[in-house]
Amino acid sequence: MKMKILLPAFLISMGCSSTSPSRLPSGSQTDGMILKKETVSLTGPFAVNRIQFKNGLRLLVVEDHSSPTFAYQTWFKVGSRNEVPGKTGLAHLFEHMMFKETKTMKDGEFDRLLESSGAEGENAFTSRDYTAYIQELPSTQIELIVKAESDRMTNVIVNDQSFKTEREVVQNERRFRNENSPDGIMDQNLFELAFNQHPYHWPVIGYQNDLDSMSAQDASKFYKTYYAPNHATIVVVGDVKTDEVTSLIQKHYGSLPTQPTPQKLQIAEPIQTDPRKKQLALNIQLEKLLIGYKIPGFAHEDMPALDVLQSLLTGGKNNRLREALVETGIAGSVGAYDFEDRDPSLFVIMVNLQKGRKAKEAEKVILQQLQQLARGLVPTEELQRAKNKSRYGFYKGLESNYQKAYFLGAYESLADHFSAGLEHEKRVEAVSAQDVLSVVQRYFKPNSRTVITGVRK
Repeated sequence: MKMKILLPAFLISMGCSSTSPSRLPSGSQTDGMILKKETVSLTGPFAVNRIQFKNGLRLLVVEDHSSPTFAYQTWFKVGSRNEVPGKTGLAHLFEHMMFKETKTMKDGEFDRLLESSGAEGENAFTSRDYTAYIQELPSTQIELIVKAESDRMTNVIVNDQSFKTEREVVQNERRFRNENSPDGIMDQNLFELAFNQHPYHWPVIGYQNDLDSMSAQDASKFYKTYYAPNHATIVVVGDVKTDEVTSLIQKHYGSLPTQPTPQKLQIAEPIQTDPRKKQLALNIQLEKLLIGYKIPGFAHEDMPALDVLQSLLTGGKNNRLREALVETGIAGSVGAYDFEDRDPSLFVIMVNLQKGRKAKEAEKVILQQLQQLARGLVPTEELQRAKNKSRYGFYKGLESNYQKAYFLGAYESLADHFSAGLEHEKRVEAVSAQDVLSVVQRYFKPNSRTVITGVRK
C-alpha cells in the first residue's frame, strides 16, 4: 500500500533535519546498551528521539501529552521484494502468522490481551518493502504492549496446523482482492507487464500456486531470517516518557539476538524501449484504464518533482486530467499516484470511463497532456498551486499519533533514516518549472509506458 503522510502547515518546523544531543538522561540504566541517540526536530513543539541499540533495534519516540493515549508500531524491513520466485506471498502470509500462538501466549491471546487493555486500531500490513504492526493504547498500557510485541518478535510457534489455517485465510483474501476484483486484477497485470526481472513483478499477496506449495518450514525459515531486532524499528508516539519507553524496550528487547542481514538485492530492471499493452475482459460495466511509467526509487532527487507532477495532473479539484477527461465527459474519475518504493517503481494514472467511452480515447488524451507538459514550462501560478496542494497533503497527514508514527516508520524503513521523508517534503517547495519539465521528458516517453485496459466481458 502507499500512504502519503502529511502535516498541518502551522506545525511544520523548517529546521526538521537538525539534530541535537539526546534528551535521554545520560546516566540511565540503558546507556550501556545504546549505540547511538539523537533528537531530531519534527513539527512545532514535537521532536523525535531516535535511539539505536547495540543489537540493531531502532526506537523512535515522540512525546505528545495532549491525550492519554499513544501509538505503538513495529516496522520490519521485509516485504515481497525479499521473496524469490516460487515463494511469492510469504512475507504477507507470515504477517498473518504473527497473530498466532507463541511460546508464552495461546492462539488468540494476543488479540484478547489488547482488547482488554483498551487498544484500538490494531492492524498489520505488508508492502513491497516493509511489514508493519500497529496499535493505539491508553498511556497506562505501555509495558503491556512492549512485552507482548517483543514476545511476538522471536517466540511465534510455526507448526503445520497454524500455517495451514492462515494459508487458507490468505488464499481467500487473494481470491477476494485479486482474482474477483477488477481493480486487483488490473493492478497485478500492470506490475507483471512492467517488470520482467525485479521482484516488484509479482503481487504482494503472492501467486496461488506458490501459496499452495508453501510449507511451515518455509515460514519458519523466513521468520528466523527477518524477524530480529536488527531488522526492526519501533515507533512510539503519544503520552509517554522517552526515558521510560527506552528502559522498557531495553528490558524486553535488549536480550533478543541479531540475525545475519541477507544480501541486498541488486536486480536492475532492463530499460523499457517499447510500449507494453494488455487488454483484460473483466466483470465490469464501464471500461477502465491503467498506465504506468517507470520512475526512480524514493531516495532519488527527481521524486519531489514527480510529486508536484502528480498534483498538476490530478491533485485537488482543478487539475489537468480532470479538465481534459472528467469535465469533457470522457471519464467518471481519474487519479494518479507515484509509488514511494525503495527501488525504481511506477507512476500510475488510472481512469474510470463514462458509459460508451473507450479506454483508447482516454489514453490518447493523457498522452496529449503529457506531450504538452514536455514541450514547455508550467505557468508559475499553476506550479505554485500544485506545490501548495502537495505540501498541504503532507502537513495534513501528521495530525494524529498514528499518522506521525506511520510517517516515521515508513521512511525509516525506506531510507534508513526518517529525516529523508522530511527533507523530501522541504524539497517539494523548491521544485521549479524546469524540474517538472525535466522529469516529464525523462520518464514519460510514449515508448516507455505500460498500459492495461479493462473491458466488459
